This record gives sequence, C-alpha cells and structure tokens, in this order.
Amino acid sequence: MPSSDSEEEFKPKAKKAKPSKSVGDDSEEEEEEEEKVDIQRNDDGEAYFELNKNKRCTVRKWKKMVLVDIREFYEKGGKTLPGKKGISLTLEQYKALRGVIMDGSLDEQIKELDE
Repeated sequence: MPSSDSEEEFKPKAKKAKPSKSVGDDSEEEEEEEEKVDIQRNDDGEAYFELNKNKRCTVRKWKKMVLVDIREFYEKGGKTLPGKKGISLTLEQYKALRGVIMDGSLDEQIKELDE
C-alpha cells in the first residue's frame, strides 16, 4: 500500500566526517559548529536530538502546528518517557531564538555573565 511518507525520510542520516584540526586551532566554538549529530526517531516517528542523558530536543506536529520541544525524559519500565519539565516552542518562537543564536547575541550575553 503506497504511503505519502517515504521510508527514506525516517532513516537517520550518516554523520559527516570532521575535518582534521590544524596545529594551534583549539577553538571550541568552531568544533561545536562543525559537529553533526544523528537524527534519531522516537516510537511515534518524530525526529529528536539527544542533548544529554535525560534531555532531548524533539521536532513534532501537534494540532497542525510544528513544535520544537526541549524536555527532560525519565526511564520507567524500560521505556523512556517525557517528563513535565520542558518547553514547546512554536515555529515563530523557535525562529526568534534561532535568530539570537545565529547573530551571536546569546553567546555575547553568556560570555558577559561567565566572566
């Protein structure tokens, strides 16, 4: 039976090979930007990215809206389940956050507080 979603769409993409660093290039920022992570899929077929052991960023559709969900997860009965702590950003909210990340404003504020 034909489906509108191709099976290829749900296969994780291969990681990109990281170029070797030149001598004296120990910039963490550049390394973080170049690193590609595998796209994983949950039981519902939604794409997610592991942030750490118990946090994920999931891209999902809910009531015809695309959401970017950053949430804590926990283990129960051998299953990984979403917790209450987290936030779901609409596409508009995600684009606003992405804008301040991409233009460096967020990093500037973090550096200011980290000094």
